[in-house]
Amino acid sequence: MRELLWSTFLPWVRIPGTPVFRAVPAPADLPGYHPYDAGHELPGATIDDTRSRRVCARILAAEPARTTEIVAVLERLGFEHGADEESWRAIGTWFADRAVDDATPSLALDLGLLLGRRIVDAREGARWDADADSVQAYPQVVLGESATVIALPLQAVESHTDLGDVLTTASEMSEYDPAADFVAHLEQVLDEQDTPLTRDELGWLLSEYDLDDLPELPEDLRIRLSEQLDPPSGTRPE
Repeated sequence: MRELLWSTFLPWVRIPGTPVFRAVPAPADLPGYHPYDAGHELPGATIDDTRSRRVCARILAAEPARTTEIVAVLERLGFEHGADEESWRAIGTWFADRAVDDATPSLALDLGLLLGRRIVDAREGARWDADADSVQAYPQVVLGESATVIALPLQAVESHTDLGDVLTTASEMSEYDPAADFVAHLEQVLDEQDTPLTRDELGWLLSEYDLDDLPELPEDLRIRLSEQLDPPSGTRPE
């Protein structure tokens, strides 16, 4: 109930008692490390989209300073940290094996931001973006005008996902193309459907891909579709 009241009447304010990034001493195994001290929630602790956008913006604003901080740590430990699959697999293994302590949330944030930065720099058209569909404040890496999500680096670090695979997947993913997906789906429907496609069914199919008009079709598919929508007189089943 308390969370509901805060998110309803003060959605831009942190709910008291939620976990925050706070000043903690440098861990014994990481001398010289300065954990993130921002006084705002962990990205997974927000429960309202207004607050999540604020926290996400603060996290991204801190990216230059936090990546500089974690790069220094990794270099002291002897880790390579470029856009290389094996380097990030090793970093992920180190983080997963490390004992959890007060600095762990900050390390997870910093590693996620650095991994995301490596992906953004390696892929033309990639950028950081907030997740408009979530009440959590995790930034994500998206590609192109369609904002196709290609990586969730902070969640990947927190969940001990293979970070080498995250980097590789992000480098190989294509931008979402609703027209191309529609064409592939339409071809499948024409191959598998026993009865001719109706105009209503075509409209429903277009709406699934948020398309207002029929995209350009390959010639053979265009002919097949035309034959089903406008069959010779007397050939369409009643």
